[in-house]
Amino acid sequence: QNLKFEDVPAGCFASLEAVPTAGWLQIMVLTCMQEAGTGFASKPQDPDGEAGDIALDSWVRYDDPEVKTFKLNAERQNGRAAMMGITGCLIHELLGVDALYPTGGLGGAAPPTIF
Repeated sequence: QNLKFEDVPAGCFASLEAVPTAGWLQIMVLTCMQEAGTGFASKPQDPDGEAGDIALDSWVRYDDPEVKTFKLNAERQNGRAAMMGITGCLIHELLGVDALYPTGGLGGAAPPTIF
């Protein structure tokens, strides 16, 4: 299939539906390979290593428990913020408002007047 980037429509749901089945299969295979430790940026689980540590040796590991805890908490909070952001975009689209340009933007409508 000759799908170009400009052929994919804007919008969360419309863009997801535009990806062909072979594309989704490729995404899923790559994801599963990375999770299983057989991908290009991971290695198999070492029995002597921490559970889930399948990153390559160039990955930064923190020896100080306080720094490690801070970094893990920061990563969790960033993930939660990203989930809230994408949820807001999905709700906007379900309500019929463009999530990226809610004031008109791509639709051509003028933004609302403030005064």
